[in-house]
Parts: sequence; C-alpha cells; structure tokens
Amino acid sequence: MLNNLYKIIFILSILPFSSSTCKGKSLSPGKDNQDNNKKLIETDSYPQDWKERRVCKDADKIPIFDSHINMDPEALWKALKIGKEWRVERFINVMGGYPGNGLEDSVAVMQESGGKILFMCNIDWKSYGKPYFIEKVLSDMEKCKKAGAVGIKIFKSLGLGITNPDGTLLKVDDPGLDKIFEKAGELKLPVLIHSGDPKAFFKPLTKDNERYDELMAHPMWRFDPSEYPPWEEIYKQFLSRVARHPKTIFIGSHFGNNPEDPPKVFESLQNYPNLFINTSARIPEIGRFDAKKMHDYFIKYSDRIIYGSDLGIGIETLILGSSPPLYPTRKDIELFFNASYRYFETWDKQFDHPTPIQGKWKIDGIGLPCDVLRKIYKENSEKLFLPSN
Repeated sequence: MLNNLYKIIFILSILPFSSSTCKGKSLSPGKDNQDNNKKLIETDSYPQDWKERRVCKDADKIPIFDSHINMDPEALWKALKIGKEWRVERFINVMGGYPGNGLEDSVAVMQESGGKILFMCNIDWKSYGKPYFIEKVLSDMEKCKKAGAVGIKIFKSLGLGITNPDGTLLKVDDPGLDKIFEKAGELKLPVLIHSGDPKAFFKPLTKDNERYDELMAHPMWRFDPSEYPPWEEIYKQFLSRVARHPKTIFIGSHFGNNPEDPPKVFESLQNYPNLFINTSARIPEIGRFDAKKMHDYFIKYSDRIIYGSDLGIGIETLILGSSPPLYPTRKDIELFFNASYRYFETWDKQFDHPTPIQGKWKIDGIGLPCDVLRKIYKENSEKLFLPSN
C-alpha cells in the first residue's frame, strides 16, 4: 500500500488555494510580510562580471515570460516585485485551480495584475472514481477556457499518487482519461504535464545518491521501489500519452521529464511534433551535459523549448526550484536568477548552479545567441499561450 502520509502530501500538492482566499481581501503586502519582503530588495552580492561575457549583448533588453510558477493568489504583490527586478514581464501560475476551487481567485489575480499573471487550470482528482468524473472535468475545462485559462497543468500525482478504486495507481496513459486530453486539444489548451521526478528520487537514500541533501531535507519525496513503479515505467507512460493525442499540445515539465538524459529528450521532440519542453527547476541537471552539444540542441529545437522557473511564491514562502529548510536569503535569490540566466547567455565554465540543495556539482553555460534567447525566454510562450498576439 502507498504510504498514507505521502498520499496526504500529494493531495495537498494538487489542491489549489481555496476559492475564498481573495474575496474581500487586498492583494498587496501586509505588515506581517515586511521581513521577508526585505529579502527581495537588499543590495546585490552576486558578481556581475559574467554579463560582460554574454553572447547576446542585448540580453537585458529581452523580457522574460516565465511559463511555470506556483503561486498563492495573496502573494501577487511578491510575484510582481520579483518580475520587476528580474525582467520577468509575465508569469503563468500553474496552480490555477478549477471552478469553485481556485479558479475564481486566479481570474482575480489575472485581472488585478493587468494580465501579467496568467493561469492554468487543474483537474479535480477528488472526483476521480465517481460516475460523473469525466463529465465534470470536461465541463470544468470549458469553464476554465471561458474564464481565461491558458492551459491545463497535470501534476506528478497522476502516475504516482492517485489511485483506482482497487488501490492500484492510476497510470499516466490510462485510456479512461483519453477524453480529457482530447478535450484539451479541442479547446486549444496546452497540457503542461509533470510525470515522474528526478531519477535519484527512485534510488536508495545513501550518501552516494546525488540528491542526498535534498532527500534528507524532504525524505517523503523518495519513491520506494516496493511501493512505486520504476522511473522508466512512468516515463514510458508519459510518452505514450503524448503519442496518443497528436492534436493536443503537450509541454513536458522539468525539461521533458528526463533532464538527466538530454539526448533522449530531444529524440522525443523529434518523434512527437506536438511535444514542447520547459526548463523549470532543471538547469542543475542539464548544466552538467556537454555545453557544445546542448547549445546545438537548443539551436536545432529552439522553437520547442520554453523558459520556466518553477518558483513557489507564497505570502511567507519563496521556493527557488526546490525548498531548503529555511526561507531563502538574498544571496540565494541572486544565485538562482543570475546562475539561471548565466547558463543560457554565456559560455562560462564550472560555476555554481541555481539550486545548491539539488546537488554538489558545477555547470557550464551554453552561450545562446539573441534570436534563440528571444524564442526561449518569450516568443515561444507567447505563441503557445497568447496565440491572438
């Protein structure tokens, strides 16, 4: 049987914030948040000489469309502050909820932000197993589209947490879900799908596990092989799902759900024209791969890669790709953004990656030219999520 506590964690991770969160409340910062707010505005400490080595000298003039954040609606002020400082002109909150459970707040945030914070809707998995499940989800999707949703986010709980009535895990490519993904294509709602997790999470928790520090901080993130399917099976299910719906756009979250093996990811882009990938929280992994080869891959598939950070933005929290035990310092924040941009924009060698808790290694930059940066940072997301533009 699945660990009951982990089931609870999964449920919490897929439930959006209550639809009552914003009603009658201001979305500006309150007095209790001033200390954490200060961490966003202190003096810079990350050396800025890397900017002199940019391949694209005008990189600072390229605004960024962050296609992947997880945001509490009441933290709108914080997201806008981060965007202003780090040249992010637009975000997509992938925890947009569904009708009656978060959707209304997401619409309010989109409106109050002047369209700077868009949203994806989620699936009401609490209804799974009920006779009306599919009908309800299809109806929810239509309402989401009408309300302004720009996509559907499928969390990793599909394949690793949601169970069938008999207690078995609901597979990513279960045929019973086909109508949902077909409907997404019909509504022209791209599906951002997170399947599996880092391969290290499926391995023994020993000191030679490359994610040892992260798993020690979050031991429930590990998938015990006695309780969960192997990583390879989940990845196979993901590709099967993409192949089954050629008229639906899929975005493989976290670098196509396989950042440890970029050649395999780019092979999947070759095989499935309806598949895109985002970069969310996986620069540490892909930064270890041969920089010249990765550069060439990014050039070849520059129309199919979109930028995402996987920031977690709450009133009293800020998660930079992963979550250390303590609230990040100003130094942590600067490392996260500077190292992320440095990876894409320079050929620098062996510098610290954005998320130290994810592993003890250095990364190499891939020196992308201006036209490719514009596509990855902004234009590809605009085509996917703002087609009327």
